Amino acid sequence: MPKEYNDYFDEDAADDEKAKEETPEQIEAKEIESQTIGKHTGKLRKAVIALVAVAVFVAAVWVAVVFWVPFIIEAQQRGAIVQVRQEGMIFKTFEGQMITDERLADTIHVYQRDFIFSVENDSVARKLMELQSTGRRVVLTYKEYRGTLPWRGNSKIIVTGYKVD
Repeated sequence: MPKEYNDYFDEDAADDEKAKEETPEQIEAKEIESQTIGKHTGKLRKAVIALVAVAVFVAAVWVAVVFWVPFIIEAQQRGAIVQVRQEGMIFKTFEGQMITDERLADTIHVYQRDFIFSVENDSVARKLMELQSTGRRVVLTYKEYRGTLPWRGNSKIIVTGYKVD
């Protein structure tokens, strides 16, 4: 019989399989090696997770500061309401313009721009709509944010209240 194939029922092949079995020292050496490699990958994994957690925390703080913490907590502006209208396709917000008394009283400089604002409260916006184009002076109380949110309005200035002079 030619020796081109392995006969598994032959005793010589069974001796080869026994020789391939590992000794307890070899098994222990492999376990130690696998644990040492695992420790290095575990440290790297922890470092990457910590780095990602810090990046997420920094991004969350930045978003909170820009969009939810007012830059100017409370301020007032006096003038005449030019218009207040409801805008938006998805988020319906109230947007308005006011000519400030500073601009009306300044006869030297060229008129540059109105005071543009957004209104979150529907009842305040409806009252300001009634006051638009009447020429009555209004004092608006507002907050100013660093960024805009679609449901809050197109302007960084959000009117929180008003008083008719």
